[in-house]
Amino acid sequence: MSLKVCVIGNGAREEALKEFIKSSPLCCEILNSPDDNPDLIIFGPEQPICDGLVDFYQAKGIKCIGVDKNFSRLESSKLFAKKFMAEHGIKCAKLLPVESDLFPQVVKADGLCKGKGVKVVYNQQDKDTFTKSLNMPYFIEEYLSGDEISLMSYFNGKRLVNFCPARDFKRLTNDLNSPNTGGMGAFCPVNLSLEQTEKLELYSAKLEAALLNSSANFSGFIYSGLIWSRNDWYVLEYNVRLGDPECQVILNHLKNDFLTILLNNEKPVYKNGYSACLTIAAKGYPENPVKGDEIILPNDKRVKVYFAGVKQNNNKLYSNGGRVLSICAHGDNPFDILYDYAEKIQMKNKFFRKDINIF
Repeated sequence: MSLKVCVIGNGAREEALKEFIKSSPLCCEILNSPDDNPDLIIFGPEQPICDGLVDFYQAKGIKCIGVDKNFSRLESSKLFAKKFMAEHGIKCAKLLPVESDLFPQVVKADGLCKGKGVKVVYNQQDKDTFTKSLNMPYFIEEYLSGDEISLMSYFNGKRLVNFCPARDFKRLTNDLNSPNTGGMGAFCPVNLSLEQTEKLELYSAKLEAALLNSSANFSGFIYSGLIWSRNDWYVLEYNVRLGDPECQVILNHLKNDFLTILLNNEKPVYKNGYSACLTIAAKGYPENPVKGDEIILPNDKRVKVYFAGVKQNNNKLYSNGGRVLSICAHGDNPFDILYDYAEKIQMKNKFFRKDINIF
């Protein structure tokens, strides 16, 4: 098998996908456009999936890895996701009346918000401020406290294949009132207790059964944002894509070929140690990031760099977005490597969290 593959999307996650797909023995070429007659299209971001482009290209006879428009509502409509979980006995936070004054509580926008449509509010003033900033319907959930993991799974229409759990850090800083972002860093694997591991397997089996019983007929990724609360896993959110930056750490932790896992039903096999990713953002992110800074990267073969919000001009790099770079490393404690590298990056208005670690 020698496939021409097109990866939809242009962020750091997609740069990582292209790197690992290009290195696969099953791939002969990476195409820049789905109009170039690919054999396979792999979807990165949520918007084209939720717009129905998977269905569109599959109707043209092109094999796609992406969730179909119907089940993309697991991400695009959080109320659809709530109904899906209720129908199949999957645990999640309880809905509260919109006027509830039981704090803390969670406000969730019912639509695509690029990871920024959820906020834990601790009083009525915070709640009013956040809800007024939303331009879409929202609902209120009970607040659950506990450790969170990201479980990314691949569903091929018949079975669910799980990648090792990762942990991401969504808040801009460690401050509880800090805004949610698309993700400031991540690592895998997450060290789980025996009870947590066993109950994660039970959750996965329940999700697989729910998809099969719902006649799901797609090959694509399901992201389960889970929290350990009340001695069990509760779903905080579903996404219909690989997470960013969790995708980067999973791919760099794999020992076997990613494309073979997707196409030949091979189980993921992993390296020893940990893989980690640190997001280099621009000051002012997420509301008003500073753009246009020249970026000069240090030379360190231990670190992989994926461009997110970067513009190239005359062989120079410039910041051009909120999240600018994803830097990744592997080892016994890879954040030591990443923090050293991050400090050496020359970029006037760079920002990164300095408190993320595995242990």
